[in-house]
Amino acid sequence: MRNLSLAPRRSSWDVFAARELDQNSWQQLIRNEIPAVVIRGFATPDECRRLVERAQVIGFETYKNVVPPIDRIGATVFEHNGSDVSAYFARAEQCRALQGEIFSQSFSPLERLMSRLRQATGSPVQIAADPKHGTYCAGLIRRIENGTLLHIDYAPAEQPEWWVAQIEAQLAWNLYLELDPKNPGDTYVYNRPWTPEDEIYKLPGTYGYSRPVVEGAERYTLRPTMGDVYIFSTRNFHEVDSSAGHRTTVTSAIGTLPDGRIVLWS
Repeated sequence: MRNLSLAPRRSSWDVFAARELDQNSWQQLIRNEIPAVVIRGFATPDECRRLVERAQVIGFETYKNVVPPIDRIGATVFEHNGSDVSAYFARAEQCRALQGEIFSQSFSPLERLMSRLRQATGSPVQIAADPKHGTYCAGLIRRIENGTLLHIDYAPAEQPEWWVAQIEAQLAWNLYLELDPKNPGDTYVYNRPWTPEDEIYKLPGTYGYSRPVVEGAERYTLRPTMGDVYIFSTRNFHEVDSSAGHRTTVTSAIGTLPDGRIVLWS
């Protein structure tokens, strides 16, 4: 297991903006030298509309024990923390079938994203698979419309016994399918990577952290745009603001492995 107490490698971002995805910007993001990368025009308005329509037919479920509420179609390791890992993989198989049904009505954002990552990075890209339990779910359809708490998503800290805990950097990608143009629900990313010492700021009984953990840190405002993909490091503390209307995305975690592979999971 990697040393989780490593200090952040950079104290400030070299460029305070999202850069277009290429090999250089990918490495900058991994090194926490920039706040985000973007793939503009990833999906057409018609592709987005058809994905949303089919997702609405399938129907969303609400995350368990999460306030403010977040709706999703898919399986998450987050909701199986502290439980039998096999229960997640049983659920993941069912969710892959639902995902296939939704994607068949338009296109597979997951496959397109993996292809773009291979082209940009020159690295193998695949869905994460546990040798004992099977293939992870990757690619939630999600609605975050009431905002989130200040939090991280980082498997070595949150799922230390899971196969994905061996990742080095952890990122997230979001394809924005449906947004309110005036108030789309901004994401705030802080230049403040999580360290084990930050657990003193954890809010009991929640996934969130108290605000002093990001005091004095740079904050990047990611204003989502429909049809575009944004990628940022989720070891950095981040939060989502509430939106004025539907805010529907396709999303998953992205992890870099010590052997150079890139893996995706939810």
